[in-house]
Amino acid sequence: MNEREAAGFVPELRRRKSEAFDLEATSTAGEAIELELWGQPRSIYANANFSVYSAQVCNARCRFCVEELRPASRGRALERQRSVEPDDERYFAALAASLEALRPLGPTISITGGEPSKDPRLPRILALAQRYPSKRRSLTTNASGLLDVREGRRIIDHIVDAGVEHLNISRAHPDHEHNARLMVFREGLELEQLREVVATAARGGCRVRLSCVLVERAVDSLDKIRAYLDFAGSIGVDNVIFRQLMHVDRSSVAENFVVAFSDRRRTQLEPLLDQISEDPEFEFQRQIVGYYYYVEVWRRRGIDVVFEEADLGQLERTKQTMPGLIHELIFHPNARLASTWQPWDGVLGPPPSEALA
Repeated sequence: MNEREAAGFVPELRRRKSEAFDLEATSTAGEAIELELWGQPRSIYANANFSVYSAQVCNARCRFCVEELRPASRGRALERQRSVEPDDERYFAALAASLEALRPLGPTISITGGEPSKDPRLPRILALAQRYPSKRRSLTTNASGLLDVREGRRIIDHIVDAGVEHLNISRAHPDHEHNARLMVFREGLELEQLREVVATAARGGCRVRLSCVLVERAVDSLDKIRAYLDFAGSIGVDNVIFRQLMHVDRSSVAENFVVAFSDRRRTQLEPLLDQISEDPEFEFQRQIVGYYYYVEVWRRRGIDVVFEEADLGQLERTKQTMPGLIHELIFHPNARLASTWQPWDGVLGPPPSEALA
């Protein structure tokens, strides 16, 4: 047994990835919870995430956009699945009803999008979510609106005051201009603005994580990963995740610009992990096997370094082997709670009467 294996590393999991998912044997929770939602018995993964999907259209046009990729993997265009409840009172009544129904689960609450930092509803979403039990609260953003002022305070201050523990900022490259080209937008924060956001978050107990996709001719090698980590450390960030561009379900995919870019520019994660295993700068922490994703966590020079590979085709295959089990919960812009990222599939509630309450 080598040193890595002695520390708990299991080589087989790196090779099998999410195919090794087993509810009892390899999942983080090891169980499902039986819960009644609006009169219907449901079986929900104990570590299920509750995502509030912002209605605000993203101001970037990333060629690797996950929001575009999810419906494409199931044969739909993003524009065809997006519908929005325009009435604030209906929207927030339904959100409150969903949070109340999930109170016994106490799920992780994640706010994502779209681009939530530009969402006029965000301060009220944050305030409402703060009233309900949660394992952790997080928000994912391209950071463009974090220094905007809404209702008399900057968005980053709203986030910190609402008790958000993790702020995930998408940044594909340390260099500002290179990042702007990859994400196809000009509203990303400059270096000093990023430092200000990180410092504000840290003072309020909110940990910032930078999220970087592994893209050929951008961040695509161990040396460039090291350079990105040095950049993160220079602005006070101690948590970075590197993601391989997602695979899709080839049996149903609707080809679009994101699918084409991902196939053309995907940097394979596994060879990089094999190099990291041999690099004494990196200290192994743990492996996580999800139902369509695989994660390894390492540590380098005081920074937690996370690597993730995900496969939307595997998501569908796993669900077929576990019928009836809900793995995640998404509150859609149309004010409906569903068990998938498509608002037309797996709708759970709330009933119209509660949305109007």
